[in-house]
Amino acid sequence: MKKRDTLAPRVSKQKRSSGEKPPQKAIAYVSKAEVERFFRAIPVDNLRDRLLFDLIYRFGLRRREAAFIELDDISVENETIWIRRLKRGISAAYKLHPRTLALLRAYLPLRDLGGNRFLFQSPQRQGQALSASFIYQRFRAYATAADLPEHRRHVHVFRHSIAVHFMNEGLDASDVKDWLGHRSLTSTMIYAQVTNKRRDQTYQRLMDSKEIAET
Repeated sequence: MKKRDTLAPRVSKQKRSSGEKPPQKAIAYVSKAEVERFFRAIPVDNLRDRLLFDLIYRFGLRRREAAFIELDDISVENETIWIRRLKRGISAAYKLHPRTLALLRAYLPLRDLGGNRFLFQSPQRQGQALSASFIYQRFRAYATAADLPEHRRHVHVFRHSIAVHFMNEGLDASDVKDWLGHRSLTSTMIYAQVTNKRRDQTYQRLMDSKEIAET
């Protein structure tokens, strides 16, 4: 069976009633292997970009959410980061992954302070954060170098990807909802339908279970 790498809600072949909403646009994501290929395309010594896209992937950040991370949002000592969610998302503190911490510890001493409160400084505008367009351009350059599919060379694909990867790992939908800062579980459940992996795992658990009755 061919794996699905985009998600579109199933639509009945029967004609939809006039009051029914049209199907949502398919959600594009990339596989674990493609994410790793993307990071291999970033030069090892480019700590800013490695850290930037590490945070975007691990926390499912939108471009502006990543751009406006401030130094005060990060505690290397406590290994935490405060994420300000946009689009009415729920802001919260998160634990930092060891890889992210290593990148932070390498990046921060090299960062030119200059009175800039943002973690990622604009190279053109003093005291300002990276622009969303700059982040998009950097992402597209690395995605192209990594030969990601053309229609998945945009930053938001990482937000979709981490959600799918979490679901495939077997995380509960409520935990994925919390991690992405969703207000509604409905926004999260769309990712649960992307592949059959979790359903197949559930089937195997049922096959091995001593609690299911014989019929």
